[in-house]
Amino acid sequence: MRILLLTHYYYPEVGAPQRRWRILVDHLRAAGHQVITVAPHPHYPYPDRDRFFDSQVGRGRRRVDLRLRGTWDAGVEGERILRVPYLRSGSSMTRQMLDQAVSATGAMSIVLDRLRGSSKPDVVVSTTPALPYLLAGDTLSRILRVPHVAEVRDAWPDLISEMNLVTSAVGKYLPRKFTSSVEHALLPDLLTRAQRRAAVVVVTTEGFKRRLEDRGVTAEVVRSGVSPAELAGASGLTATGAIPVVSSSFDKPSESTTPNRAEARSGLNLLYVGTVGRSQDLGTSIRALARTEGVRLRIVGDGVDTAALKAAAAENDVPVEFFAQHAGAELAAHWEWADAGLVSLSPLESYECTVPSKLYSLMARRIPVLGVVAGEAADIITSTAAGEVADPGDIDSIAAAMTTMRVRIESGAEFGTNSSAEEPREWVIRHASAATMGHDYERILRGVVA
Repeated sequence: MRILLLTHYYYPEVGAPQRRWRILVDHLRAAGHQVITVAPHPHYPYPDRDRFFDSQVGRGRRRVDLRLRGTWDAGVEGERILRVPYLRSGSSMTRQMLDQAVSATGAMSIVLDRLRGSSKPDVVVSTTPALPYLLAGDTLSRILRVPHVAEVRDAWPDLISEMNLVTSAVGKYLPRKFTSSVEHALLPDLLTRAQRRAAVVVVTTEGFKRRLEDRGVTAEVVRSGVSPAELAGASGLTATGAIPVVSSSFDKPSESTTPNRAEARSGLNLLYVGTVGRSQDLGTSIRALARTEGVRLRIVGDGVDTAALKAAAAENDVPVEFFAQHAGAELAAHWEWADAGLVSLSPLESYECTVPSKLYSLMARRIPVLGVVAGEAADIITSTAAGEVADPGDIDSIAAAMTTMRVRIESGAEFGTNSSAEEPREWVIRHASAATMGHDYERILRGVVA
């Protein structure tokens, strides 16, 4: 089977989408399928590829040649990568949306130029969170007359209106009535029609599958898979969905602030690793710290909310440390410090149909979870006794959960040992392992091509 993957985020970038497809490509290649990936030159989360390759994660990796037309590159799993142009982006939502639109348009043009006739794929797979790629996959599948498998990792298009994405991006340039119409009607309708035309929409939760099916969309669940290395306990916990960023003066935790987890039984050391943005709503957890005692928070990562979070920590005079993102041994040192991991989402209705992939990573490694989540993610934590759950956006609820977890940690209580619950690691192996993800995806692709 010749599989064409359209994605804005890919190796050698590091993050949840990149990691998911590195695992899937490895599985598909091993099963004898040919994979051609169409993706921009690596640059996320930086404005351009030069900053990416100068960053901690990009340093030492091979640069691919940059030309206006497509450039072939070799992937680490044996796939061929067709690199397409991108737009110099930045932290603003407007620039990121334009970057994604430019790359998606370039992907369509280059695919039609390079992969027609005898080179035509058997199936086109598009993957979000870059929404223009859903439309690019829909268009290419109709032109090439091949099935389209649309992967929608989060609750799109619902999040467009819930997060006021259009108004946030261009509201200062356009009337509110217009931007509201675009984000509540025009874009959701456009994307829903593309989802209905797809042979299958792949989602990551049962809740969102049911929501799409109510709209007449054919949907299948393929959860984000935990890699064999994570299940084997490899160091670094790099698969939490976090995205390495440029290092800072806080790069390495000092010995005085990095005690061994076994010795840290006075209070609670809570670690968040990942993207620091609106979706995570870490500001509420920082404010909750002011209502607790003995809880210390460390945030490893970067994003658009970093400056605001530092200001909130100073304003509330709470113990929060900020570090640039790490991988490998440096990140492992942070986990040695930690007693528990924080998984957090903002209080949007659609996030009840979202399960962050970092939750599976923590469960696989038997690291207690403080989940500021609702819906399906909260149900998983509760049913497996993997940790404590708090209501997103509720400072009192989060503070209470922090206090409860601190007491349990100080008392040496075990997590995931409830006799009536499935053990967290076993749940992950059964429902969210790399093997399960790979087999489920291959079954779906074979089904649409047959």
